[in-house]
Amino acid sequence: MKPSILLAALLATGSLTANAMAKSETLAPAVNLAPEQAELTSYKPISQSAKLKNVMVALDMMESEVILINIETDAIIQQRLDDLIGWPGGRPQHVLVSPDAKWIYVTTDASADVGASIVVLRVYNYAWKWGFAELEITKVLQAEPAGTPSRFDTPIQVSPTQPIASWTQPAMTQIHGPTILPYSDYVYFTQWTDNKIRVIDTELQEFANVDPIVMNQVTENTHGVFFNKSGTLGISTGYYYDNGDVDLFSVDKKTGALTLQKKIRLGDEQAYAAFTHFNTWVDERYAVTASMQFGPTSHTPAGVSILPPSVWMIDTWEGKAWPILGTASNDNEAGVLRSASDVTVAAGKLYVAEEDSIDGSYGDDGFIAIYDLTDKSNPQFIKRLKPGQGLPTDFAVAHGFGVSADQRFIYISSYASKYILKLDTLTDTIVKTYGPEDGLTMPHGGFVSGAIR
Repeated sequence: MKPSILLAALLATGSLTANAMAKSETLAPAVNLAPEQAELTSYKPISQSAKLKNVMVALDMMESEVILINIETDAIIQQRLDDLIGWPGGRPQHVLVSPDAKWIYVTTDASADVGASIVVLRVYNYAWKWGFAELEITKVLQAEPAGTPSRFDTPIQVSPTQPIASWTQPAMTQIHGPTILPYSDYVYFTQWTDNKIRVIDTELQEFANVDPIVMNQVTENTHGVFFNKSGTLGISTGYYYDNGDVDLFSVDKKTGALTLQKKIRLGDEQAYAAFTHFNTWVDERYAVTASMQFGPTSHTPAGVSILPPSVWMIDTWEGKAWPILGTASNDNEAGVLRSASDVTVAAGKLYVAEEDSIDGSYGDDGFIAIYDLTDKSNPQFIKRLKPGQGLPTDFAVAHGFGVSADQRFIYISSYASKYILKLDTLTDTIVKTYGPEDGLTMPHGGFVSGAIR
C-alpha cells in the first residue's frame, strides 16, 4: 500500500496521531530559527498588563452594528456603525481591537456602490451600564474602489464528496483575517478575494510603506497572517479549494515587511489536506492548523487525493507539518466532524470549531471538540459539545474563536445560528449565551482585546 493511501485511510478513520511529515519547498534563504529564540517566551503576559481592557468585539453584518462584550461582567453593547459620522457604507465583515480596547478596526465589503475599506474607530468611553460606547471614526482607509471584482479561480465540482459552495465566490472584494504583529506598530489584514496582504501603521493610521504585500502563487486567497508571540515568524492559511500550503514568513518588525521562507505542504505529492481558515500558535516554534475540504475538485491534480478534514501540527523551525487528528465518523469519537473552521489552544487544551458549510448541505449543525494537548503530536479527546448537549439546540456553524488574554474564556461566534457563546476553559462548559433574543442577527468576526488574532 502506498504511504499516501495509508495516510488517507488513517485520516479518514480519525486514528492517525503520529508523524507523517509534509514535503516543504524552500523558497528563500532559511531564516535563523535557532533554539535561542525560546528565551523570547519570557515576555510579560499581556493578561497581567494594567493597560488591558477585557472586551470582546464582533460585528453584526446584517445590522451594520458593532457588538461589544465586557468579559468580566458579561454586559453587552450593540451600536450602529452607519449612524456614525464618516461611515463609508458597505457591509461590515471583520474586526480587530487593540489590547487597551481604545482602537477598533472594521473591514467593509466592496459593492457596486461602495469600496472595500478598513474603518478606524476611536473608543472614548464604554458606558456599560447604559449600553452605549462613545465612538468616533478617525480614518477610512479604502483598500479597493467600488465595483472591484474578486479574482477567484473557481473550480468545478467533479466529486459528490465536494460541492462548490456559493459563499466561496463573493463577487467583489472582501477583507478578512485581521491580526496584530507583537512588539510593533503594525496590524495586518488580507484581501481573501485576491492576493493582497494589507499592512497598517497604527502610529500614523495609514497603510504602511510596505503595503500592499503581494507574492505571486503565495498570497492568493489568504485568510490572515498569524504571528508567534515574539513577532518573529508568521504563517498564513490557504482559504480556498485545493490550497494545501501553509506559508511561513520571517518578519521585519521595523517596517512590517514579510519574507517568504517556506511553503509547507499539508501532506505530500500524492495526498494533501486543503482549505485552511485559521492557524493558532502553541508556542514560539509550533503551530496548529486545520482543513475543511472533503474531496477533489477540477483543480485537484490528476492522481492526487484530497485528505478529508483534519488537524495538523506545524514545526516552523523545520518547515514541516504532520496530521495529529483525522476525520471523525460520528460525534462521539476523536477527529474532525464536519469541516474544521477554527482551532485554538488555551489552558493546555486544543479546541476545534466544526462547521457545516462546504459539504452537500449547509448549516445543519455545529460542534466544538476539546482535546488535552499535553502531547503535541497526540491530542487526547476530552469531549465534544453538541447542539442540545452543551450547545443551544439550534446551534449551527461553529465559525470562529476569540480567546481572552488569560485563556480563561473562549468566545464562539456563529453567524448562521445567530449566537455568540462564552466558554469557560476551567469547566469546558458554556457559561453565557448571547443570541436572537439579545438582538443578534449575524454575529461575525469576533476579536478579544489582548489577543493578536
